[in-house]
Amino acid sequence: MKISKKTAGIAAAAVAAVLIIGVVAVMTLRIDSREAQNIALEQSGGGEVIASEVSSEGLWNEYSYTIQNGDTWYQIDISGFGNVEEIESGTGTGWRD
Repeated sequence: MKISKKTAGIAAAAVAAVLIIGVVAVMTLRIDSREAQNIALEQSGGGEVIASEVSSEGLWNEYSYTIQNGDTWYQIDISGFGNVEEIESGTGTGWRD
């Protein structure tokens, strides 16, 4: 089966369009560190950010915050799209361990 140049060109354009749409969607839907910090503070009920870390995962970042709210600490991981990935909490200075 022989594929014409016209068909191959249409297929290549369609693949390029899907890739462009995918990259634009990722760039539009991802959050920045300010938004991630606000999400973490909402999850902990407020408090003070005492540590933060940003790791790069391809086209987006992942955020990790340690928040002290009264006697309770929270370690909260936020995905590059604003999803809470993990929450750990405790009392005292256990967050330093």
